[in-house]
Amino acid sequence: MSTDLILARLSLFLIQAGLALVLSLVLWHFYRIYQRHYLKSWSVAFFVLALYVISLSCYSYFATDLVSHDYLRQLFEFIYIFSCYAFAIWVLVGVREAVTSERIASRTVNQLLWLVGLIALFSVLLFAFDSEISPWKHYLQVNLRLLFIGSALFVAGIWLFSLQKNIFVTKLVASSILLWGFQLVVVALLSVWFGTGDTLNRVILVSKHLELFCQTILGLGLIIWLQEDERTANLQLTAKTRYLDSHDHLTGALNRDALLQELNLLMQQQQEPLLLVMVGLDRFKTINESVGLKQGDRILREVNRRFEASILKPRFIARTGGDIFALVLSEAHNEKQRQFALQHIEQQIEKPFSFENVQLKLTASMGLAVYPEHATNAETLLQKANIAFHQAKRQQQRWVQYHSGMEEESARLLLLEKELLLAIEQQQFVLYFQPQWNLREQRIDAFEALVRWQHPLRGLLMPAQFLPAAAQLGLSQRLDLALLEQAVATLGRWKQQRIMLPVAVNMSPIHFEQEGLKLKIQQLLERYQVPSSMLELEITEDTAMGDMEKGSNYVTELQQMGIRVSIDDFGTGYSSLGYLRKMPIDKIKIDRSFITDMAGSDSDMMIVKTMITLAHGLGKRILAEGVEDENQLGLLRHMACDAVQGYLIAKPLPEAEALALLSRKSFC
Repeated sequence: MSTDLILARLSLFLIQAGLALVLSLVLWHFYRIYQRHYLKSWSVAFFVLALYVISLSCYSYFATDLVSHDYLRQLFEFIYIFSCYAFAIWVLVGVREAVTSERIASRTVNQLLWLVGLIALFSVLLFAFDSEISPWKHYLQVNLRLLFIGSALFVAGIWLFSLQKNIFVTKLVASSILLWGFQLVVVALLSVWFGTGDTLNRVILVSKHLELFCQTILGLGLIIWLQEDERTANLQLTAKTRYLDSHDHLTGALNRDALLQELNLLMQQQQEPLLLVMVGLDRFKTINESVGLKQGDRILREVNRRFEASILKPRFIARTGGDIFALVLSEAHNEKQRQFALQHIEQQIEKPFSFENVQLKLTASMGLAVYPEHATNAETLLQKANIAFHQAKRQQQRWVQYHSGMEEESARLLLLEKELLLAIEQQQFVLYFQPQWNLREQRIDAFEALVRWQHPLRGLLMPAQFLPAAAQLGLSQRLDLALLEQAVATLGRWKQQRIMLPVAVNMSPIHFEQEGLKLKIQQLLERYQVPSSMLELEITEDTAMGDMEKGSNYVTELQQMGIRVSIDDFGTGYSSLGYLRKMPIDKIKIDRSFITDMAGSDSDMMIVKTMITLAHGLGKRILAEGVEDENQLGLLRHMACDAVQGYLIAKPLPEAEALALLSRKSFC
């Protein structure tokens, strides 16, 4: 090879290596800024290309000096052959990541590099002792290398042309890669045709000029593509931000602000009535806790999908809270149409939700308001539908329509809720104790704890003045826990005074059978060092027998803990006494309504007598409530009633006065 050709080729090699290094640094800089992994792959690819060009130029320039140094010659051969193959691999990886927007696993890339490394090592070791460039060595180390890298670039170019958004800059990059790959394949074929010599060297020199041109166009195209890609990403981010400004990210429904905006526009355009329905899923917090937040999110998405596919064709669907949706209906003009719409919404919610072979059934509470009957702007209409919704929740009704005056009632309940919460926090609730008189042993054998509210302004309030409101506001469970702790603390004091009498505590239906109740009872008994036999829970007949199997199992578990369970107000719920056979309760309390008229009503007397006989037949103790005169007491004693409770014995008293009764030997 002439000196001019050697210098020209060496100059091209150095220019190509310098350009590759510059591109590698620029792409790495952009990778650090934008964190796009394909930029990292391309940066590595151009760095390896620079290594390939430098090692190849050194090998070519010092070829005569390396003949006598076999190991050094083999090392240079391996470096430039492997770096050539590695460049092809990293280009393919980068293009694939850019096309699919997915990062290729490092393990896969490493396996490919190991493979081409073994190919390069084989092509070097096969001719380790051959200092001359034989045809086979030329085929394996030159032709195969050029064909491999040319084919890889050709595939990369085709991948880029397959992009869905094939803009001009991607076409430019793809074309330059295709041209580069094509000319390398042509050089490989010409190398076979011409063999070694000056003709091939001149072909390679021309090829290097074309290769340098393709490399320059490719580098510029990649940088422009990056800027275009970043601009597109910013536009998509802006569009997504605008979407999230008006839509719920989880369900895709409108958010509250967007609903108000769209509803106001609709009101301006349409004078016909519109129905705004607030729909809230009942017990959704419990569902989240039982099946998990992920499944809870799936339920919310499914609810929104059902609304979208509904035959009601809502004008707007919005998610205004955690489990609360708002629907705007335009074809519900009369009462009959509204009833149909509400029933259909209810059916959509009550259809089972299936998850992993488990079916969940939900119910909903709904509040509705009508435009223009109840409001003439979106915000007021939403507010009134919300008031009606919370009224439905408090009253445990399926749906409630707004009516005038509901705001005052809601305001009153809101104030009462604050007062009740403050009363629980400041322990304004006090326990009064009413004795239960054992007719057989003529002694007090237990007390029933009854709550009173020592209101700072209104004085001592009776249960009927606040318990219904507490239930309506959903505070029964919290109040139950506070009173339960107060009762167990009282038993702890009595135990220290060697008073080992049981105390019966009433449990609201919503609290009984809750898993947390048993654990709370255990913790309280341990904290105050109270034997479980001193605590008795009173539940209503409907509560105990709403779900016989579940109720029976729960009562059994409480009894296994040593806690007594009694049925309060017996006779006012289920008419059949056969349930007593299945329910493992300790005591039955006959409701006062049967005792009051017992002396003057043969039917009431027969009912009481039957209750006592059946209870004894089933091995249960029985107590009569509301005993207020001697005649009632005499009849109950004659019918072998076990115990009585009422004003004849004593009214509910503060703790000190109740304990003072223990010294009395008789009450009649």
